[in-house]
Amino acid sequence: MAADGDVWHLVEARREDGVATMFRIRELAPRHELSHIFVVEMPYPTTELSRLPNALAYRKLAQFEDQWVIPACHALGWEPVALKIEDGSFFLYMYGAGDPEQLMMKLAPYDAALGFYDDSDPGWGEYATLRELLDAAKAMPKTADKPKPRARAAAKTKAIQNKKKAPAKPARKKR
Repeated sequence: MAADGDVWHLVEARREDGVATMFRIRELAPRHELSHIFVVEMPYPTTELSRLPNALAYRKLAQFEDQWVIPACHALGWEPVALKIEDGSFFLYMYGAGDPEQLMMKLAPYDAALGFYDDSDPGWGEYATLRELLDAAKAMPKTADKPKPRARAAAKTKAIQNKKKAPAKPARKKR
C-alpha cells in the first residue's frame, strides 16, 4: 500500500490479553478535511496457535491492496493510513471525506467475507491511537545488533576452549 515517498512502519503491540498484534502504520500528518474513518476487515484462515497469516494470506492481502484498495482510494479520495493483523483478520484503515458507501461498493465484490466499518472521526482520534503505538515503538532503545557466530565456528571455539593439554609425563631415568 506504499506509494513513493510514503513512510510505513511495522510495529508489534500486545492486546490486553497478551496476544501479539502487528501493525503497519503510515507516517503522515492528519488531514482534518478527511473526516471519516473507514475500516475493511479481511479474514484469513488460521491453523497455527499464533493465529498469524500464512504466505498465501499475505499474497491475497497484497493483491487486494494493489488491485482493489489503492485504485478505489485514489478514485474516491481516501487515504490509507494503517493495517492491523490480529486474530485471523487483516484490518485496513483509511480516512476520507466522501461517502463510505461508495468505497464499500467498490471493494465488496472482491470477497463476500469482507467486513466494513465506518465512523465520523474529524479529529483523527483513531489515527492518534495508532501514532501513540508508533511513537512508543520509536522511543524504545535499540538493541545492539551483534552478528551471531556461525554454528561451525562456535563449535570449534568451544572445542578449543574445552580442550586441555594433557599433563606432561615425568621423564623416566634410564638404568
